[in-house]
Amino acid sequence: MASWGVSAGLASAAGERFQPAPLYGADLRSLAFDPASPDRAFAGSSAGHVYRSEDGGSTWRNAGAELPFAGWVVGTLRFDPDRPSRLWAGLWGIWGGGLVARSDDLGVSWELLPLGAFAADQVYALARVPGAPERLFAGTRAGMIRSDDGGGTWRAVGREVAGLIHVSSLHVDAARTGTILAGTWRRAYRSDDGGSSWSGVFDGMVLDTEVFSLHPIPGEAGGLWASSCGWVYRGQRWGDRWQRHQSGLAEKRTPSFAVLAPERLLAGTVAGSFLSTDGGATFRRTSPANLVVLAIAHHPARPERVLLATEGSGAWLSTDGGESFANRAVGMRNVRVAALASLGDQVFAALAHAGPSSGVFRSPDGGASFEPSPASLPTVLDLAGIDRRLFAATERGLFERVDGAWQKQPTIGDARVEQVFGSGTRAIARATQALLVAELAARGARWQTVPFSFRRPLAVAAVSGALWVLREDGLFRLAFGKWQDRPVPVSLPYRGGRLVGARDEIVYFGDEGTFRRAGMAGAWTPVVPGRSSALATGDRRFSFVAVTQGDAIAGGPSSAGLFDAEQQRLHLLETPFPAREILSVLVVGDRLLLGTSGFGLWETRLPE
Repeated sequence: MASWGVSAGLASAAGERFQPAPLYGADLRSLAFDPASPDRAFAGSSAGHVYRSEDGGSTWRNAGAELPFAGWVVGTLRFDPDRPSRLWAGLWGIWGGGLVARSDDLGVSWELLPLGAFAADQVYALARVPGAPERLFAGTRAGMIRSDDGGGTWRAVGREVAGLIHVSSLHVDAARTGTILAGTWRRAYRSDDGGSSWSGVFDGMVLDTEVFSLHPIPGEAGGLWASSCGWVYRGQRWGDRWQRHQSGLAEKRTPSFAVLAPERLLAGTVAGSFLSTDGGATFRRTSPANLVVLAIAHHPARPERVLLATEGSGAWLSTDGGESFANRAVGMRNVRVAALASLGDQVFAALAHAGPSSGVFRSPDGGASFEPSPASLPTVLDLAGIDRRLFAATERGLFERVDGAWQKQPTIGDARVEQVFGSGTRAIARATQALLVAELAARGARWQTVPFSFRRPLAVAAVSGALWVLREDGLFRLAFGKWQDRPVPVSLPYRGGRLVGARDEIVYFGDEGTFRRAGMAGAWTPVVPGRSSALATGDRRFSFVAVTQGDAIAGGPSSAGLFDAEQQRLHLLETPFPAREILSVLVVGDRLLLGTSGFGLWETRLPE
């Protein structure tokens, strides 16, 4: 835990332990069915979750710990062909680095197998060799590596082949185990001697076609399907010849694929899933077009049941062989909660980058439950409840929720609105090139541009009857109702940070720390030293959450504290995820809600 050194004093952890809120979804990157049980499935997320289902993918729960691989992308999940109860995971870090892990208790616990000299290379693919229980291949950003002792030690293979790098996919032929295919960022390569030597298998495959996945065709020796960033390919004789197929595919980038039967194929693209029932001659879309499908899994014993791993929208399930899909993310909490707001007992949460799950979810009971589907909006950047009205700032305009439906504010149009907030009955919006204000008490209030000109502000906040504007050359204050006056400069402890209005105080944060002041006459008081940020809760007493950023690249710690204006100190928040991932905060009744970047929505009771 990072050191705080807060001048106002540091209290013990706030409230009770954090509990996840029932807002479901996930950025999934891998899937696997248990060979021994067609009802047991596993899914890995981009934040380090491993989820488990015991009902064929209809509902999910954590396989073991909440975040067994926090900060790692679980890009590969594979069951062992020689030890059916062993599950392998290939991991890669956003900023670099790779790991291999294995579990012998169905994901309850994991044993990490560091890569030694290859630890800096992301692991994108794994393959076990049937009949050779200790032999394992890993495809990494730098190329192929091999272990002959179950992952204890590793050595590089194929480094003499210039193009055998950034290995995205691997396939070991079950009947001819010395034959291994590797799909790379440009083409496919093959070894016929167990990985000792490699050569390209290029005939028919377009150059610069990243091969995302490789799949055998049942009953056809050497028959393969490959999905790529340039549609899909059918291979003959273990890749000696490739033929591209694209009829009916509306999108060429195809991260995933499944051979459900020799003539029944499913292609997962960045624009939905596409089914072929004629061996790939034609395809047709069978899922929403805004679904990014990153992995597909099915169990041979239940050919009608197909699972999709999607970007941001969790697991989707078909029970009719891929003809249709429904969202089945219940139990998954790997969502990005970009903004939170409340109106009375209602809580609103904006999910971003979640495909069909993107938009604003409504909870009628203070966050205890959420409606199953969101109100669809352009990417939401901010939410605010102002004078019993709810507004959403989005990438394409400002919206207000009226009688349960969202209406676009016509005077603002399609301009990107990055911030919306209020003071009393006034609402303020920060668009890309302007500041706008509306007097909500007036009937038919329209948004008016604040008539003064200066460089684009870094941040805006409303506190103590004034508009505070931070720009590159300082902090300025403008009194409400006097927009024609010149802005008043206000001294700042440092430059280059951001600010937030937290009820009766202005909070400034940046690389040098977080500082607060009460109104125009107050002095800046340090709250947190060093690089940090602050988010307003909307509560008068527990007014903001301060977050030390730590070192995201090196994995350094970050911390969060809830500021108590009554006691003039911070209450430490012991979050079950890296505190730097907090995106949004809200106090509702006696509870604090935290929205995160990929770790879901969490709640805890406020300090008594």
